[in-house]
Amino acid sequence: MKFDCHLHTSPRSTCSTISPESLLKASMEAGIEAIVITEHDSLWSADELNSLRLKCIGGLKIFAGVEVSCLDGHFLVYGLKDLRGISFNMPSERLISHAHLNGAAVVAAHPFRFSREDGQHCYEIDIDGVEVSSSNTSHEAGRLALKLANERGLFQLTSSDAHTTSVIGKYHTAFPAHISTISELAEFIRSYKQE
Repeated sequence: MKFDCHLHTSPRSTCSTISPESLLKASMEAGIEAIVITEHDSLWSADELNSLRLKCIGGLKIFAGVEVSCLDGHFLVYGLKDLRGISFNMPSERLISHAHLNGAAVVAAHPFRFSREDGQHCYEIDIDGVEVSSSNTSHEAGRLALKLANERGLFQLTSSDAHTTSVIGKYHTAFPAHISTISELAEFIRSYKQE
């Protein structure tokens, strides 16, 4: 099943030009079967997601995660019910500990996006996966992210990191069709770790 697990909508992510309705339309037109909306430091509530699902005609699965801005990078978190215990610019170690205590998975978002050194800390922290390719990742950054994921035995995520509809469908990750909740997605990512 084609999942795009890193998408932003306006106005919640001010850097995005995609309305929630446009996101649904573009995702279905691109053949994406499930999306995870990951706003910057903001999490859609269950009621908001249910309202959005009512606007969706078709079988698109809609979930919410969050892209958390930490002191040492951005991290995609899947499986939290709310953002209690999460703060902007917190240390990544504290975010990861909190997420894991709550059954959530943590994926390093575009870890080498700005430089080779940016993602080096990801070798030392207890992340569950690495975003290895997206619309905001250069070839070199993707190569370094893939190396990190392979060396650590971590889940490899490919996603659009969409801020405009033009990139939706160009990047996705295949997940098993049985995944029907954000908790199941988080569990799948966490269980991938290879020692």
